[in-house]
Amino acid sequence: MAQRSVPYNNDAENYVLGSILIDNNVMNSVVGRLDVNDFYDNHNRIVYQAMVSLFKNDNKIEPLTVVEEMNRLKLELPMDVKEYLLDLIDEVPATSSCNLYIDIIKEKAVERELLNNIKEISEDILTSKLEFNQLLDKTEDKIQGIIKKRRTSELLTIEKAATQVYDSIEKYSTNKSEIRGIPSGFPRLDRATLGFAKGDLIILAARPSVGKSAFALNLALNASKKASAHVAFFSLEMSIEQLMLRLFSYESNVSMARIRRGDLDSKELILLGRARQDLMKHHIYFDESNSSDIYDIRSKCRQLKQLGKLDFVIIDYLQLITSSVKGSRQEEVAAISRALKILAKELEVPVIALSQLSRLVELRDDKKPVLSDLRESGSIEQDADIVMFLYRPDKQKQSEDAFETKAVVVDAASEKEDNGEKKIELIIAKNRQGSLRDIEFTFFPEECRFNEAKYTIQEQRVPKNVE
Repeated sequence: MAQRSVPYNNDAENYVLGSILIDNNVMNSVVGRLDVNDFYDNHNRIVYQAMVSLFKNDNKIEPLTVVEEMNRLKLELPMDVKEYLLDLIDEVPATSSCNLYIDIIKEKAVERELLNNIKEISEDILTSKLEFNQLLDKTEDKIQGIIKKRRTSELLTIEKAATQVYDSIEKYSTNKSEIRGIPSGFPRLDRATLGFAKGDLIILAARPSVGKSAFALNLALNASKKASAHVAFFSLEMSIEQLMLRLFSYESNVSMARIRRGDLDSKELILLGRARQDLMKHHIYFDESNSSDIYDIRSKCRQLKQLGKLDFVIIDYLQLITSSVKGSRQEEVAAISRALKILAKELEVPVIALSQLSRLVELRDDKKPVLSDLRESGSIEQDADIVMFLYRPDKQKQSEDAFETKAVVVDAASEKEDNGEKKIELIIAKNRQGSLRDIEFTFFPEECRFNEAKYTIQEQRVPKNVE
């Protein structure tokens, strides 16, 4: 039985190097597709390294210049280099087949990388070097990385790019809906964002007890109802029972307090039974383990995506996620934030991560949140495509010395806060693909429900002495 060797094709390597020496223009195709380490033969690896150096310096690539460049770079071969290069030229059957040879070299390089990674993972298993979840995540990362290397693509001409985008424009013009991504279920928010787009990282931040978890549940349910979206909901703070209690209250309009007390009449029991039937129709998935590990979250999302059951990811909340990155909390949060953005792009789904605001916002006279109020804000603000704040304005608003506020349109009913109603502002502070605006909501905590205000109070700020 023949002994199996490491995957490589020496003829293909020789043909590519010989083709470059015959026609330097071939290097334009080679340099963007092959790395020095893609060559298995050490002689060929050294020759190619010298060729790349010459190419980058706009020097001619021929046997004499390659020899000189190798001497300059102190690269040595245990043979007559010039004769070896001339032999490479003689071996080339046809330079027109160079692309085929490049593909063969790349395939063999990928096979070798796969083999090396399998050996490394086998060693990790045998030595119990990693925990089980870390081992699975490392394996998945290695395989995904190799697959991405294999899926190389050529440059896209402006002709093709223009055609693709124009086709999208035509599609948008025939579809009068403004929504391009996952709908939030709130018209003003959807107009500002055009829906949550694939690959976007959205940050929803607020101080405690403002209602960000409830708002996230509203988004999950609305996306599932309006777009039949499959939503993965990771709650690192609340149990599934607590989440479902809120959803039952939302769907039935029965207060959570009455459900908890069991103080329910026959009509409310019927409403809750109907709510159960309605909730069972939706595609929302909760993480039973309440795992806070970023790699575990990513692995579960990938599993859903492979099953065709992932359109939207919501994580409550970012500061509770843990990572293996060692360093300061800011460095750890930066790694987590970046991992979430990569996850959104890799799986082509919007990811909403809830976030806490810094306590410093409470020390200011103006407590309206700004981007710098995000805890460990630098990386979060940079990675996010959309940043939204939930903010409850102070009930007593003080007018400035030189101005008074005149209400132009007032809906009297909207001024009431009976039954625990709260006026909440949603502030879109960053939006790469849309507009920035403040949207008024009414929050009903006992029913876990947010409603966009039907009538927004529009105010004119005019000097006191002006009628």
